[in-house]
Order: sequence, then structure tokens, then C-alpha cells
Amino acid sequence: MVPLLIICATLPSMFAAGCAALLAFRERKQWIWFALLSVIAGFAGLLTLNMLHIWEYAGRC
Repeated sequence: MVPLLIICATLPSMFAAGCAALLAFRERKQWIWFALLSVIAGFAGLLTLNMLHIWEYAGRC
């Protein structure tokens, strides 16, 4: 259950990072916005995991 929660919380960050990589590969200027979005989504995922107290559940497994 814990790995699934971690993947679900960080999925938006992984998607935005993939979009940034694709745009950078195609040499488009919008890639920086998706890179910034992936960083913000990563912090939001960590905050979500912190609100769920996932670290306490990880110690019990």
C-alpha cells in the first residue's frame, strides 16, 4: 500500500517531467514551464504524503 501511495502522489511530477523532456527534445521553448511544474508537483506530492503521515505507516510494514 505504501509504494502505491508514493507512486500516486508523485505521478503528476513524473508526468510533467516527461513533458518537459519531450519538449526539450523537440527544441521548444515551453519546456522550462513544464520543468518548473514538475518541481512544484513534486513538492505538492511530498506535502500530500506528509499530510497522510505515510512515514509512520512505512515504519510499521
